[in-house]
Amino acid sequence: MTGATRWRAECAATIEAVDALGAEWAALEAATPEATGFQSFQWCRIWLDSAGENVRPRVLCIREDARLVMLLPLQIERRFGVSIARWLGEPMTQYGDALALPGEGRAAWRAAAFAEMARWKDVDLVALTRLRADAVLADGPCDGEEVCAPYIALDAGKRRRHKSVERRAKRLEAQGPLSLEEAQSPAERERLAGHALTLKRDWLRSKGIYSAGLSSPTSTRFITAAARAGVLQVNVLRVGETVAACDLGIVGGGAYRTFLGSFDARFAEGSPGQCLTGRVIERCAQEGLRAYDFLLPADAYKLEWATGQTSIRARFVPLSSKGRLAAFALARLRPLAKRALHALARLRSRLTGFSSPAGSTTL
Repeated sequence: MTGATRWRAECAATIEAVDALGAEWAALEAATPEATGFQSFQWCRIWLDSAGENVRPRVLCIREDARLVMLLPLQIERRFGVSIARWLGEPMTQYGDALALPGEGRAAWRAAAFAEMARWKDVDLVALTRLRADAVLADGPCDGEEVCAPYIALDAGKRRRHKSVERRAKRLEAQGPLSLEEAQSPAERERLAGHALTLKRDWLRSKGIYSAGLSSPTSTRFITAAARAGVLQVNVLRVGETVAACDLGIVGGGAYRTFLGSFDARFAEGSPGQCLTGRVIERCAQEGLRAYDFLLPADAYKLEWATGQTSIRARFVPLSSKGRLAAFALARLRPLAKRALHALARLRSRLTGFSSPAGSTTL
């Protein structure tokens, strides 16, 4: 650090170093207008506990004088012989970004962050994926294809009304009174989150769909722990006393972001997932939230609700020849494979006569 450059880069690469950042990290998130909740200290810390030795944290901090002004929460993973730095919490983390104080200094802080990453000799590729169009790191070159996350602007004059959902809800009401419930106690949130995961996995299995994110024990530990801590909100629709559908979401940046949805197949004809979505949307509007965010991907049932979409891009920074090959695979080949898998899933859904999943996940 010189008189001309008052900022410096430092990295937290141990659990102890991450914990030491806790208060500053939380304060920086609160000061970042673009924060989505997925870069919060709690979210990332729970992930580190859940993933254990499978993940090496590398939280990049930019300080101006002694003040923390920018933070990039990253983790180092080794895949097929390639060392990759990516967002802490992936694949659970649905949006990636830096946290940063607002102001004119951001361009210089970003430059300092990228200069520091360029010096990492133990990393082949920095994969900054899931960048929203309004992200702190949105400026600069992007790689790969553009995808979109649908959302509902809750402050819009008139939201879409779904008569078909209302008609199906009457079928549910014939089986018992409907009620929206948000789990309040840590134990109840944990229990219902585990139930939601079971329902989701049952549905995926019935459709022959494989989810890498939801198939690992780490995902169960993380989701149930995040729910217990209150980082994930747990909403359920009950038909009588029975849980018919679940919606796990995170609130951040004035938006409710629906992270995982599932339903009990016994109530499928009444579309309980859609019924729950409608009720959570109304409650979010009453609570003064700005948006209901469906997250990726832009599935047809989400677009039926949406009033807009947010562009999502990626930025890959290769630091070696292996990193350049990995960047090409992630930017060009992986999207082709994902499109093929989604097309196969849609075909299976049509053949089985059901195409309405009960909530979000890009896991």
